[in-house]
Amino acid sequence: MASELCKTISVATLEKHKNLFLNYRNLHHFPLELLKDEGLQYLERLYMKRNSLTTLPENLAQKLPNLVELRTTVSFVAYCCSTQCLQTFDLLS
Repeated sequence: MASELCKTISVATLEKHKNLFLNYRNLHHFPLELLKDEGLQYLERLYMKRNSLTTLPENLAQKLPNLVELRTTVSFVAYCCSTQCLQTFDLLS
C-alpha cells in the first residue's frame, strides 16, 4: 500500500476520525488496513469515490460497526454489508 494511504489511515486511527476521505486514490482493492484490530470502529462516513473497487469485504459491518455512509464508485459489488450497518450506500457510475 502506498505510504501516503498508510499515513492517512494511521492518522485517522490515532485521532479517531469519524469521516475518512479516500477519494481519487486509484485503489483496486478495499484497504484491509481499515479493518485491522478495532482502530476505526468509530468511523461513521467513508468516502472512496473514483477508485477501481470491484468488491467490498464481507466483514465490513462487523469491523466498522458505526459506519452509516459509504460513498464509492464500483463497477461490481460482490457483497454489501447489511442495511443495519449502512444507512446510505452510493453506487456512482
